[in-house]
Amino acid sequence: MKFLLLLPVLALGACATESRPYNPVRDVRYSAIGADPFWQLTIGDDRIVLRVAADPATGQAPPDAIWPRTLPRIQDGVTTWQSDSGTASIEIEARPGPCGSDQGPTWRDSVTVRLAGRELTGCGGLLVPRARD
Repeated sequence: MKFLLLLPVLALGACATESRPYNPVRDVRYSAIGADPFWQLTIGDDRIVLRVAADPATGQAPPDAIWPRTLPRIQDGVTTWQSDSGTASIEIEARPGPCGSDQGPTWRDSVTVRLAGRELTGCGGLLVPRARD
């Protein structure tokens, strides 16, 4: 009987152990995502974080890559962030214009992320509201 009285307490304890949402930076200033491979970029107050999905062959995801945040440079409407961390560097280029698919969401910018020997493309910025029929 005492065990039945403990069930609500055990259930509450199980809820408390749920994982927290992924939050790589404080005060997000810009974010972008892409596919093939899936990746997520977040620029916050003090750092730039790039997360790339696990390699299907190994099932292993590389650790998040982190660079110090720099102020963006805006030229001809294109916003660019460039940062170095030791031997690794990153350049993020956000070009205005709708980005996405007809069936999925549409973002404000087309985004290119350049790393040493690698280029990732995707979409970023704010979501663009769909026109209602």
